[in-house]
Amino acid sequence: MNLMGIAIGATGLLLLLLFAWMLALSMRQKRLDRERRQRDSAYRKAIEHDRKQEQEDRLRRAEAGDITMILYLAKEEERTNLRKALYWYHKAAMQDNVIGMYGIIRISERMSEDMVLRQQAKFWRMAVAAMEGDLSAKYDAAEALFLGRGVEQNIEKAYLFMEEAALMHHLPAMLFLGNWFIAENNPHPDPQLSFEWYLQATKLKSNEGRMKLGLSYINGIGVEADFMQGCYWLERAGEKGYTPAMLQLGHVWSEAGGPGKYIAYIWLFLAGQLGDEDAREMRDKISLTISVDTVVGLQALAKPMLKRVRENKVGKHALIKALNRLYKREMDYQTYDLPSTNLTDELLSDEQIEDEMLSNESSVPPVTTTLNYSESPMDSNRTM
Repeated sequence: MNLMGIAIGATGLLLLLLFAWMLALSMRQKRLDRERRQRDSAYRKAIEHDRKQEQEDRLRRAEAGDITMILYLAKEEERTNLRKALYWYHKAAMQDNVIGMYGIIRISERMSEDMVLRQQAKFWRMAVAAMEGDLSAKYDAAEALFLGRGVEQNIEKAYLFMEEAALMHHLPAMLFLGNWFIAENNPHPDPQLSFEWYLQATKLKSNEGRMKLGLSYINGIGVEADFMQGCYWLERAGEKGYTPAMLQLGHVWSEAGGPGKYIAYIWLFLAGQLGDEDAREMRDKISLTISVDTVVGLQALAKPMLKRVRENKVGKHALIKALNRLYKREMDYQTYDLPSTNLTDELLSDEQIEDEMLSNESSVPPVTTTLNYSESPMDSNRTM
């Protein structure tokens, strides 16, 4: 019994020790697991902190204008968030980055139901073409930036685009800048620059440029007022059949007083016969202030001019010289004319049209006063 008891006791003790050992192992394993979990958690927190820090650094660099980082974030967001990708591509595009421009176009096509995005895509297509050297696209993009059409308004950038096109002799850009520097909504108007751009457009034989230059002289905008020189440039455009200039001539000569209304009638008759409704209306009003015989005579004078204008066969200064002789005008066209190195598109003046006009000279009232203004009669209300 004693041996049996001893064996049983020894076995119990052994089992107790084994249990204690197993318990100790279990507790150690739990501690090791807890420590491992703590280390893993600390590691994950460190990784997350580093990732967050890196993301914040990327955002900070991108917001500061780092183009590489902007494009990286745009590409990353394009996988999951098109709106955020669009934000970053737009930021790159505003730095004249072509990849950013194409990114906007690509996302806009994927979101084609959005009308605003379609307008943006249209603008950035123009911008891409402008970056590739298309002057018409550069002009269109600049105009859109001026007006805020399809893109946020950016007058400073718009001006740079427009000036680049103008300096490369893009005529619409020259005329736009001429208009812009005297526009009411220009925060920094400059009439002298307006005059200079109209002058550059005139050197390219632009009839609109000639008209705008003439009005600048007549109204003294950016240059000392000179009525006769202003009329010269309006009449140069009128000789080419440019009806808006003819209409302006109707206004300025009708306000000059005296026989000026006869010159106004001739130009308005030409413009009206060429299809300008406003000119016809003004011509008819002026005809009420002069006799029927004079109207008939003026029309007889104008018809040879009309035939040549329609055929685009008016020699340079031909109409101006005819009107000078008929109305004793002191319009020094040789002094007013610009030096030209290319006469291929200018017909030489001829005497035939002057003779045709002056053959009807007896049908108009005699002129007793020389037409000679150094400043605009529109400002002084003088009579001849």
